[in-house]
Amino acid sequence: MNTLQRIIIGHSLLPDGDVALRSAAVLAERAKAALYILHVVEPYPLYQKLRFPSVPATAMLEEVTLKVRAQLTDLARIPPLAHLHVETDARVGKPFLDLLRTARTWGANLVVVGVSSRGEGRFLGSSGERVLRKATVPVLLAKRELTVGPKTVLVPIDFSQCSRKAAEEGVAVVRGFGGKVIFLHVMDFRYIYPAVYGAEPVFIPPLTPAELEPDWQEFLSELPLKGVKWEKQTREGRAAPTIADAALEMGADLVAIGTHGRTGLAHVLLGSVAEAVLRLTSCSVLTVRPEAFRFELP
Repeated sequence: MNTLQRIIIGHSLLPDGDVALRSAAVLAERAKAALYILHVVEPYPLYQKLRFPSVPATAMLEEVTLKVRAQLTDLARIPPLAHLHVETDARVGKPFLDLLRTARTWGANLVVVGVSSRGEGRFLGSSGERVLRKATVPVLLAKRELTVGPKTVLVPIDFSQCSRKAAEEGVAVVRGFGGKVIFLHVMDFRYIYPAVYGAEPVFIPPLTPAELEPDWQEFLSELPLKGVKWEKQTREGRAAPTIADAALEMGADLVAIGTHGRTGLAHVLLGSVAEAVLRLTSCSVLTVRPEAFRFELP
């Protein structure tokens, strides 16, 4: 497993952006990683240009961008960041596109964006979901500030390779900060064979926790759990609400969950759960695609 080396933050210049920045700084401090703070200035919509044709929109955007660059430069000098390697930039464009493009060209191992508690964060909604779906590296959606100290990391799993990748990331966070990782499998008995396949809907017979034990043993045997405090749980219910309830009950600092990050049936079965968990839980969420870069904190 590789070491986390480069973290890019999509900063909104709002409180949720500060939460993302401070969380990224804590990770960078532990991993000795570099930070890149990016703010994307969206162009004025067309209707504004039509209503105010005399306004020099391009010049105004350039002026705003220059001011934001200066603001980010000052931000990089604050005490939590002063001793870290920090790059900053502001540009005009679409937030999720420019964030992902910069993450790729800069070689980021992790993307961090902020999410307000009421779901009004700059990168929430369509932009946040696109970042979650399209990033080829793990994405940390910071709802609460990640602080130094032991962590409780909840890892929802379905025994797939995708959830194994997320489990590895959860273990890495706990290994770096201390604390405990809790693996959770939710038995959702609502699934049926849909009639669109040409058959009558059939209810899938429920499994018992005992019948899942071989799956648990195989899954856990492939994780680097030596020296890490952990436990496993199996619960019944709808996947996303059960995960969110468990995170609240356990006082989780972070939920690490796998997502295919693509559309179509695979997205419906797995990606939508990750997005629903993001909306329902009050703690930060780390999403990991199967082919994503894996990181550990030394």
